[in-house]
Amino acid sequence: MKTITPSQFDLEQIADSGQCFRWNRISDYKYRMIAFGKILNIEQDLETGSVTMDCSDSDFDNIWKDYFDLGTDYGKIIERIPEDDEYLKRAASICDGIRIIKQDPWETLITFIISQRKNIPAIKASVEKICKAAGNVIGEADGEKLYAFPTPKQLSSLSMDDLNACSLGYRAQYIYKAARAAVDGVVDLDKWKSLGDEDLFDKLCSLYGVGKKVANCTMLFGFYRLDSFPIDVWMNKIQDKYYPEGFPIEAYRPYGGVMQQYMFAYERSIDS
Repeated sequence: MKTITPSQFDLEQIADSGQCFRWNRISDYKYRMIAFGKILNIEQDLETGSVTMDCSDSDFDNIWKDYFDLGTDYGKIIERIPEDDEYLKRAASICDGIRIIKQDPWETLITFIISQRKNIPAIKASVEKICKAAGNVIGEADGEKLYAFPTPKQLSSLSMDDLNACSLGYRAQYIYKAARAAVDGVVDLDKWKSLGDEDLFDKLCSLYGVGKKVANCTMLFGFYRLDSFPIDVWMNKIQDKYYPEGFPIEAYRPYGGVMQQYMFAYERSIDS
């Protein structure tokens, strides 16, 4: 077991932020998640803010510390927001428990391809179906097997019929082609890590079925490019209402994506 008391860390806010799709809520402020082939049970004490993970010190140091971006001071990022940006100041104050989760680029790319025009429960269901169809069994919980996210090779072994059985709809063809491109070396996400933001964005957008939003989400959550700024219906609504001339992202570099997360989470919370 590992217990820490991080600042700017709220499990519920992170879980509801739309960054990742393999967090399962067990109870209030208690989740089971799967990442990098590992299963983690994590719980937060609301009174103290302490976070307890059922992992070894080694796994915490080698996986989860980086996964939760615990080396970054999000308080200092929030301090960069000028007083005259009242909306963003309020959003960051209320949603300051959000952190950018550092995910595997391949899993992030595929899950955000799946996410197009799907609600979160449907996305999560499809992701679990492809994990069950092609991933390795890594454990069990509540009498059910748990699976790692499939590698490109494993995912490429699935036929179109197999993928269609995962409730992917028109996205099945995107997944099919992405997996084969990765196996053939046309897509090399490890090499792409060394690219600059513009080149990485162009590479991702060159993939079949990947548009600007999926590319930006993959960059922000899978490549830790903190200036990537995904635009969806929520962000369009925010810009129309509070930034009619467009969000001044230049003023917030290199943390535009972090600001996007605060606004996205806050607007959804007041609209619910």
